[in-house]
Amino acid sequence: MKVLISVDMEGISGIVSRQETLPSGQYYNEARRWMTWDTNAAVEGALAGGATEIVVTDPHHQLNILWHELHPQAQLVRRDLIAFCPLYILEGLDETFDLVLFVGQHTRYGHPRGIISHTVTRLFADVRINGALVDEVKLSTAMAGYMGVPVGLVTGDDAICQETQAWWPQVETAMVKYAIDTYAAICLPKEEAHALIRQAAQRAVEKVATLQLFTFPRPVTLEIDFLSPPAAARMTLLPGVERTGDLTVRYVSDNFDYIWRIFWAMVYMASKTRDPLPW
Repeated sequence: MKVLISVDMEGISGIVSRQETLPSGQYYNEARRWMTWDTNAAVEGALAGGATEIVVTDPHHQLNILWHELHPQAQLVRRDLIAFCPLYILEGLDETFDLVLFVGQHTRYGHPRGIISHTVTRLFADVRINGALVDEVKLSTAMAGYMGVPVGLVTGDDAICQETQAWWPQVETAMVKYAIDTYAAICLPKEEAHALIRQAAQRAVEKVATLQLFTFPRPVTLEIDFLSPPAAARMTLLPGVERTGDLTVRYVSDNFDYIWRIFWAMVYMASKTRDPLPW
């Protein structure tokens, strides 16, 4: 059984601050080790559940997971920040995989409690599919479903675990911290958090035969509210994207692969519209 483990950083055990998740942060190198520990717990659980091949992908900024400390039975997708990786959060995934596990996840931008909440980039405010707010987990679960691979696990704070189970109850979760505020949480002890991740990953792999694929009803309507008018304006350079409000753009397609590609094109284009002047 072939498993992809996608690991973000904001939902990793113990992490509550951007001083821990940004390469420029004071505690970033410590947090990289915590990220690797959570990943290893998921690898151990997946192996215990019957996985025979595991690929770990690290989409958070650049080169976070410590390759030399990663579980010896896991392959690692490593990439520089400038590398072109169109699957991004799911980089490395193809039709040969049986399951996707998400580790260290976070809530959407604007969540009242979720730890370091955002939706890919802080230049996006709300992201909606068919009128409903979505986060990175839901978008990626839909893309995995489009590719024919189910998602079986989400680990992170209680906010992202509860929100994911509300729309996709089949997903196993490991709540490693309980959000108080965007930058505050009650964090479980390290060994307890890792045990929860290990057990949930094992359960997810063991029930892979019963897991369904998640997809959005078609046609799929993608809407994004930006934080700056220049960002919204530039998105209309993309074919099929229309500006429907001062800060809002929309794109509609029957093909979720097109939705995914347009979404990430907007991520990259938005990154070029940051205000060059400090407030």
